[in-house]
Amino acid sequence: MSWAFALALGLQAAAVEPLTTISGQPIALRELFAGGPVVLVLWNSWLPDSAEFGPQIVSAAAAARAAEARCVVVVFQDEPEAARGLPDGDAPVLVALDRHGELLRRFKVTRAPAVLVVGADGAVRSRGGPGADEVAAALRSLEKP
Repeated sequence: MSWAFALALGLQAAAVEPLTTISGQPIALRELFAGGPVVLVLWNSWLPDSAEFGPQIVSAAAAARAAEARCVVVVFQDEPEAARGLPDGDAPVLVALDRHGELLRRFKVTRAPAVLVVGADGAVRSRGGPGADEVAAALRSLEKP
C-alpha cells in the first residue's frame, strides 16, 4: 500500500468518525444518533464565552436526562485536559473530543459555544447558543407534545 493511499484512507476514516472519548476510543456517530435525539454541546476552553457557558452545559444535560436522550459535550479543537471538570459519565452525559472540528463543519456551526438537538437521522432539529435564552429555546424541541 502506498503512503498516499494509506493517508487518504486515514483522512477518510477521520472524516467519518471524528469523535473520540477522552481516553482516545472512537465514537461511532451512527450508533450515537441511532438512539436519537442527541443533545450536542459544542464547547471549547479558549472561546470568549466558555467560562460563562457552564450553566448551559448543566441545562443541556438536565434536559437530555428528562427526555431520556443522550447529551454529548463535544470539546472541539482542544486538548483532552480542557475537558477536566466537565460532567463526563454523569448519565446521560458523555464528553468527546473533536480535535479537527469535523462536527462544526458537518452541522454548519458558525457560533460557539452552542447546543444542537440532533435526531436519530442525523439531522439538526434545533440549535442555540451561546446565550441562555437561545439554548433554552433549542432544548424545548426535546419536550414531548
